[in-house]
Amino acid sequence: MEEELFLPVLSHFENGNFWTASGGRMRYRVDPVKEGDAWTALTAQVWEGPWNLTDSTVEESVSFPLSEEGLNALRAWALDWQGRINARPARTLAEAIAARDARRAEKEAETPAPRST
Repeated sequence: MEEELFLPVLSHFENGNFWTASGGRMRYRVDPVKEGDAWTALTAQVWEGPWNLTDSTVEESVSFPLSEEGLNALRAWALDWQGRINARPARTLAEAIAARDARRAEKEAETPAPRST
């Protein structure tokens, strides 16, 4: 049985729109990249849910050409990640919350403290 993964048509990205979706516990986001006056590439990020991108650790970020071939490669990449992430043992709610809280603490530690004047 072939797994399904919906991606918008190429013109969606050629018009500067991003896309975010999921497949089971796999979450991903695709952003078009603009160079000069033209949209030329797609950058995709993948992470394990259930949380949004901000509260999660990106497992891989990769770029594809903004073309039908690039869109097909993106689909294959996302399907591979969907299979890999969904094959993992499911986290308990406590484990998911702990991972989210650890990511939030990590991001907070990366943010410089405000300067006092």
